[in-house]
Amino acid sequence: MVRFYALRILKDYIGHIILIGLPVVLISLMVAINAQAPGAPAMEEAALYIGLVYIIMFQGFGAAYTFEGIEHDFYKPFKDRLRAAPVNPMRFVVINILFGMTISFLQTLVLIGYIVLVFNVVIPHTVFVLVVLLLGVIFAQLLAALLIFTLKKAGLAQAAITIYIIAGMVLAGFFFPLPESNVTIFLSKFSSPLAWTHYAAYGFIEGQYSEAYLGLGLLAIASVLVALVVYQLSRKVAV
Repeated sequence: MVRFYALRILKDYIGHIILIGLPVVLISLMVAINAQAPGAPAMEEAALYIGLVYIIMFQGFGAAYTFEGIEHDFYKPFKDRLRAAPVNPMRFVVINILFGMTISFLQTLVLIGYIVLVFNVVIPHTVFVLVVLLLGVIFAQLLAALLIFTLKKAGLAQAAITIYIIAGMVLAGFFFPLPESNVTIFLSKFSSPLAWTHYAAYGFIEGQYSEAYLGLGLLAIASVLVALVVYQLSRKVAV
């Protein structure tokens, strides 16, 4: 069973190209544009900031691995073959989510490697930053499971998570800077799990550990709460 799911997710060449190739292009383009701006920060600093923003954004889009896999197994004709298997259907739910987490985090590592090798970026407290990004992946895949169990169609789940990502990135000021005020500063840190991930990662990078652990704690709590909801919803589908 594990081999089947591993091969299924590895054969999604288009997904891998999009979720690795597209952020690589966007990061490179945005770093090049930033370098031409008057008073721009050093290339390494800009590449780290831009790289993390796009990594976090594409972790959200990587949620497609989970909701497309669960849709295939539980909301398409394949579900009849699955139910006939002498295996608890809950195992298929869990393995879909775990493989989604694994492949998405591997893609995150590739993108981190890209900004480190190409732009000579040094990431302070790298291990802790990777823990934050791993938790961001976990939350994204659990959210994907919640959406597919609620909406029952991968197309609707994709639309919902796209709205979530775009709204979260705009509110946090990642796409373009918002007028500075107490409200926008608050939104940049706490407006969504995307902002929490960025806030926690930069907390470790800048040695602001209270900020880092606050963002990490918010992500952990949100992940546990979503996991509990997903468990309840999946029990109904796996009956």
